[in-house]
Amino acid sequence: MAERIRPIYANAFFRMSITGLVTQYMLYYYDDPEKYYYNLDKSKLRRELINIKRNLQSFLEEEQIYINNRRTKAKVRRIDIGFIRDDIPVIEFIITFRGKLAKGRNVYIDKYEEEVSEYPYEFTWYLPGEVVEYQLDGEVKVSKGLINVKVKKGTKLRGEEKIVFTLH
Repeated sequence: MAERIRPIYANAFFRMSITGLVTQYMLYYYDDPEKYYYNLDKSKLRRELINIKRNLQSFLEEEQIYINNRRTKAKVRRIDIGFIRDDIPVIEFIITFRGKLAKGRNVYIDKYEEEVSEYPYEFTWYLPGEVVEYQLDGEVKVSKGLINVKVKKGTKLRGEEKIVFTLH
């Protein structure tokens, strides 16, 4: 990958079903002034996407995701690339993981390395129950089973997210 490519924004949507399956749809927007991705032929682009998928999977392996105190593993299911302009590629990821939900209180926890956000991003959670507690960095808005979080560039991320919700 060219050295000057850098992420400029990300957006993710998490949907947790009543069965405990979480599907994450994530878009990363990049500044690619040399048009590296745009100029790759199909074969080289496919290899590049395979490498990106491997790298993301490796990163996900380092996270510790728990649903109701049981560890679960996230898996990258799909990766693709599109272009807003030839110098602004958007890489799309679909990731899944699963946990066992129960009636009443349910707890999702994600532990990862503390860091400072290098770019702004947003994420939205659609949960099958009502959110009663959360620990999330950034500007958080909650409405029943919906959480929207906006994180500014330079935000210190404490390395742990927690969402508690109830199923009736």
